[in-house]
Amino acid sequence: MDMDKQRILIVGGGSGMGLALARCCLDKGATVIIAGRGEAKLDVARGELGRPAALETAAVDISREAEVAALFQRTGELDHIVSTAAAIEGAYRLLPEIELEAAQRVVESKFYGPLLLAKHGAPKLSAKGSLTFVSGIAAYRPAARGSVAAAVNAALEGLVRALAVELA
Repeated sequence: MDMDKQRILIVGGGSGMGLALARCCLDKGATVIIAGRGEAKLDVARGELGRPAALETAAVDISREAEVAALFQRTGELDHIVSTAAAIEGAYRLLPEIELEAAQRVVESKFYGPLLLAKHGAPKLSAKGSLTFVSGIAAYRPAARGSVAAAVNAALEGLVRALAVELA
């Protein structure tokens, strides 16, 4: 894919797969906006990427609609929106140990977050733009301690299928 002059928003771009994707896109000539919850983590990521001029950062909690709307007011038109974000702390527990607040954080970050990214981001996408939301194998091969992750990943897949029909 020719990424020269493409504008890409990567939510969860401060670490892991999102950071690796940001590096790859920057290397291919794209302008990249990495977004995440913490300014400090984003600054570390900017340093790891060599602080290129084609990199922007945005602190945002994608489970908060007002913050997502404000993010897209700042980004302008985009070619691609990617989310690898997930707040999974405390989510991998056996059923008797699951704390509702931890499960709610997973749902907010991995389901409601992409929903809000699509709602506010789709109007900012170029005609050939794309939305990419990363779920996980847990939707198909759940494990003990993984009921919350399995459910949320499966829900995200259902959301993506519906968005594909609606946004086509």
